[in-house]
Amino acid sequence: MATLNVNGKAQQFQAEEDTPLLWVLREQLGLTGTKYGCGIAQCGACTVHIDGVPTRSCVRPASTVGANEKIVTIEGLSPNGSHALQKAWFEFVVPQCRF
Repeated sequence: MATLNVNGKAQQFQAEEDTPLLWVLREQLGLTGTKYGCGIAQCGACTVHIDGVPTRSCVRPASTVGANEKIVTIEGLSPNGSHALQKAWFEFVVPQCRF
């Protein structure tokens, strides 16, 4: 088992070495706010922050993210959905990247 630091919590996962971070977040950790859009890092629907840097999770293998690197998803912005970005996503029904 490998470990990721997601939204301030250590999360264990098991995946093939080339599995994109996007699929680990969605399928194994249940964080479905990070979306699949184009699959080639162009649209931004899969963007998460890793140590404060916007990162396209559809092309970043989960195995390349160190346990000490901090991943923040849309769910991690606030625990109750009160962050302005979370409110905007809800208000405008943002299902994907809208391209």
